[in-house]
Amino acid sequence: MSSNRQSNFKSLIENKEELIGCFIKTPNYQLVEIASLSNLSFIVLDAEHAPFDREQLDIAIMAAKTKDLPILVRVPKISDEYILSILDQGADGILVPHINTLDDAKDAIAATKFLTPDCPIGRRGFSNSSRAGDYGGLSIKDLVHLSNNSSVIVCQIEEKQAVDNIDEIIQQQHIDCLFIGMADLAISLGCSQLNDPLVTDAIDRVVSIANKNNICLGIYIADKTNIDVWRKKGFTFFIIGSDQSHLKHAFDNLTS
Repeated sequence: MSSNRQSNFKSLIENKEELIGCFIKTPNYQLVEIASLSNLSFIVLDAEHAPFDREQLDIAIMAAKTKDLPILVRVPKISDEYILSILDQGADGILVPHINTLDDAKDAIAATKFLTPDCPIGRRGFSNSSRAGDYGGLSIKDLVHLSNNSSVIVCQIEEKQAVDNIDEIIQQQHIDCLFIGMADLAISLGCSQLNDPLVTDAIDRVVSIANKNNICLGIYIADKTNIDVWRKKGFTFFIIGSDQSHLKHAFDNLTS
């Protein structure tokens, strides 16, 4: 069963506690172990832009759990089969790219949640024989309750269509965090700079809607240089760089 640290991860997001994590883009469990020894609040295995296969995800998730480090997986797309596998392996939740419509949000939630009165759209398949079910140790009732009340759903807002539909998207229950993908958002808006006024205005629209609805805001930033700017806007969920970017920076510093 999930540890207290992992079980509390969802509530920390909901309560807007500041959380700082990092992308892991290298399919290597030792890197996950090293990250688990740090003061990071969580890590995200980037299965959208990095070459993780199912076995590598399984081992990386196991490595994080040995140190009780909350671990999310950024999925390549909304897929019932893929999300089921990740959650069965014991991931604490998912980061879902390209949430552009209310139906996108519903599909992500339905794939993550078991069918219950509180989540009538849930359609996750059940098996307690996996790591998430303590290899048969959890009953149907216990696994359904544990998973539905602890699995985190972070929806990535990264296209103009998503911003246009944000009022509808935000009405869907069970979204834990809206996560801004600035680079894709800039491209979607026809911009070549992240600080373009069109990008700023789009982000501010999402921020306004999220704050009115008391939902957590997240964002990716390369480093902590401008983190206070985002804190002042109400962001509390930060993914700062990746294992690869931090390693490259450390190598560069050896000769600077």
